[in-house]
Amino acid sequence: MDVKMASFNDNDRLVRMYGLLLLGCVAFCGGCSAFTFSIDATPSDELSSAYFAKSKRNMVPIDVSLLSQPRPDAYRIDEGDILGLVIDGVLPFYAKGEPPEIPPVHFREGGQDLAPALGVPVMVQEGGIVTLPVIGRVNLAGLSMLEAADLLKQRYEEEEVLSDNATQPIVTLIHARQTSVMVIREDTGESSERVNFEDSHGGIYQLPAYKNDVLNALLVSGGLPGLQAKNEVRIYRRPSVDQYRPGYMIDSDMFPPNAQLELSYDEKLTRPARTIPLRVERGTEVMISPQDVILDDGDIVYIANRDTEVFYTAGMLPGGEHLLPRDYDVDIFEAMAIAGYSYGNSSGGGGIGPGATGVIPTELFIFRECEDGREYSIRIDLEQAIKCDRDRLLVQSGDKLLLRYSCCEEALNFGIFSFFTYGIQQLMRQ
Repeated sequence: MDVKMASFNDNDRLVRMYGLLLLGCVAFCGGCSAFTFSIDATPSDELSSAYFAKSKRNMVPIDVSLLSQPRPDAYRIDEGDILGLVIDGVLPFYAKGEPPEIPPVHFREGGQDLAPALGVPVMVQEGGIVTLPVIGRVNLAGLSMLEAADLLKQRYEEEEVLSDNATQPIVTLIHARQTSVMVIREDTGESSERVNFEDSHGGIYQLPAYKNDVLNALLVSGGLPGLQAKNEVRIYRRPSVDQYRPGYMIDSDMFPPNAQLELSYDEKLTRPARTIPLRVERGTEVMISPQDVILDDGDIVYIANRDTEVFYTAGMLPGGEHLLPRDYDVDIFEAMAIAGYSYGNSSGGGGIGPGATGVIPTELFIFRECEDGREYSIRIDLEQAIKCDRDRLLVQSGDKLLLRYSCCEEALNFGIFSFFTYGIQQLMRQ
């Protein structure tokens, strides 16, 4: 009887042992990607430098004063200005023998840093022409206020309107001419990652003379591009002729088949006339001329977002799409931290079920798109990357990161799983 009972216990023990081993194999193979499929990739220590991500370490911001136009020696009159004129006996008019009329005083309007002006308002017409009593049309284009006053005095003296004891004509600026520009900003969306320039916004802005440049257009619309925008400013120039072409059509995948969309802007607007970088490599000569930053009526300043500057994570890393920092480098460990993965945490290992404890994964793959459109696979040993910074590759836009266990790590995790599920049980029974 005792012999039969011992034989039964031995058979029962074998059945339970094989059952546990079978269960472990099923769990192990279910999560063991290293054994079930292989990835053909180049080890990071054999990687050619041609496949390295371009570093941002040597990128420095440009001098923002290059985005503004030079200050003139004096304000020059042109079409669109409103001048204040005081000409003895003419503007304002009063008859001989009557007391002089006090000329009106004009205080600065909102948005213009002009001193108070004096005189009767006169609009400067096309070509810099003003029309005045007695002398008619006078061209003041390109003249300063003092030069315009001298010219008006000369013209009225030629017509014998001013007496010898008449006061010098006074020319002041009531309202500076305006340039209408459109600012389109794609860095204005609400985002938890946005840390500055929350009040930036696009729209149509009126820029006064000598402030019609890129820098002032950015300032009135909220400042320099925020962290969600690219480090560049695009300028689209408004065509002078043929802006609306009824015959210019395009096809688009966004519309049903055979549908056509008619553009309201000339095809010249399909690409910027000038793209100004806001960060360049250290030591690079920045070629920006005043003509590049001065804006004319109808010009468009475009700030593009950088929603395509992302990398992707999968495998043992939390899956998702993550935005790369704009102004500094991110290596593989920093990218894993951005994704929410803490390297060194051994939970969730090697096909043995969530929450289990084992060897941490060290096999990281980067799938990187080359310039010719092909995808290149890179294998990184994270233990080696900790010791050698050359293997600590930088992550670039479009990279796909996949973390998994190596075959050796899977085997170790299986051994740990088997020991904790069966070995300890047997030790306790003995």
